[in-house]
Amino acid sequence: MTILRSRRASVSLGCLLTGLAALSLAQDVRKPASEKASQRIPAAEIAKHIDREWVKKSLVNGLLDYWVKFSVMPSGFIQENLDRQWKPWGEQREASLNGQGRVLYTFAIGYEVSGGQKSYLDAITKSADFLLKMHDDQNGGYFNRTTPDLTVIDDSKGGFQSFAMFSLAQAARVTKNQKYAKAAMDVFHELKAKMPDGPFISGNFNRDFSGPAPRTGRGGPVGAPGPGGAPGTAPGAPAGADQQGRGGFGAPSGHRLDVHMFEAILGLYEATHSQEVWDMITAQLDRMAKLYDYDLGYLPESYDADWKKTGNPSANPGHLFEWASLFSHAVELGADPKFIQLGSRNIDLGLKSYNKAVGGLGGTNAAGAPALMLWWPQCEVIKASAHYAILRGRSDLWPYYQQTLDFVKKTYLDSQYGGWFEGYMPGSTREALGARAYIKGAVDGPELSSYHMTSMLYDLWRISDPKYKTESSR
Repeated sequence: MTILRSRRASVSLGCLLTGLAALSLAQDVRKPASEKASQRIPAAEIAKHIDREWVKKSLVNGLLDYWVKFSVMPSGFIQENLDRQWKPWGEQREASLNGQGRVLYTFAIGYEVSGGQKSYLDAITKSADFLLKMHDDQNGGYFNRTTPDLTVIDDSKGGFQSFAMFSLAQAARVTKNQKYAKAAMDVFHELKAKMPDGPFISGNFNRDFSGPAPRTGRGGPVGAPGPGGAPGTAPGAPAGADQQGRGGFGAPSGHRLDVHMFEAILGLYEATHSQEVWDMITAQLDRMAKLYDYDLGYLPESYDADWKKTGNPSANPGHLFEWASLFSHAVELGADPKFIQLGSRNIDLGLKSYNKAVGGLGGTNAAGAPALMLWWPQCEVIKASAHYAILRGRSDLWPYYQQTLDFVKKTYLDSQYGGWFEGYMPGSTREALGARAYIKGAVDGPELSSYHMTSMLYDLWRISDPKYKTESSR
């Protein structure tokens, strides 16, 4: 059955209608977004900018084939700490919701883009089944971190629950395995009941959700140095740099919008077409439209107890691009086209942090000195700029897309051993970054895995498809 998406139709049930006709008219019907929402450029024009063959090879052969081969242990535990040649490095061996969930998601995408290779299906099955064992059957939710033998390291519950929901939903979508769909919906219901913050899902809680709890890592609170170094940070980055701005890390008295929780709910809807999930998406978007800063042109993520915005939007510009991509994708699924303009303004503000001299996001600190450029913000620039150039008529973004892509190819891709490097310091050698200069994965600090690269490359693959259809027209 084709499901047409729009806002809920209001139907008056007249007494003259038969029961069957009344039922038909009363059903929720969602119409496709307005034609004005889609300004997709012709396929020939897309082909001038997107090399689909390169995208597929980079995603499957150049990245995910390595993760499938080297990160999945026989138990399904995903080993994130990988050196340049894909061998385990360091002593830290943990399964985190961030890593176990995000890498599982990349296997699902690899399975889809590769055309259903068995190695990806095997990786999905093993790693998803391990993730399901991280569930707290007593109190609900998933443990944030465990050892490979499932001994609990961190039993707090918070924003990283989104990675369980998102990855299980994506596994269900590509494999059609209803076990994973049910598990993803179970997470949704648990979080909806135990972590509500208005229409949002947010907060950090202890194991039984009875009170707030700090996010803890291997050596203590997130951002604090751990044994033998500083797992909470990469060289040249402030403590906990990759955690700042992420949903669920706000003060107990405040509020925070979680970019990855929203991503997870969109992904859950794609997998299940649940009306309950869409209702939450609509409620969240309605609230976001009210919280949006129309003067500066961005969606704030951090708020005080009275929902007054706090923080600096330029402190985490990568999220400005992430929100833009998610707004556009929500419109693909049937949301109000007004969110295209809001996402577009997010991009414009994010580009104020763009370093044209280097070709990527960031690279200098507030004092103008060189600063570490992590891999993931570059992915978000490429994804959002291509998304809005192809689907939303923003041809002015193609130079940013191309310059950032050229920078990524030159700087982050390992042409010798495959995969991506973590960071780059302008004006410095890679060796100067020390132990993390050549790693392919890390479970601490900026939790390096295949997630952001896969999300970027998959969107390029999806929206450049000559047979592209929005979800609302399938």
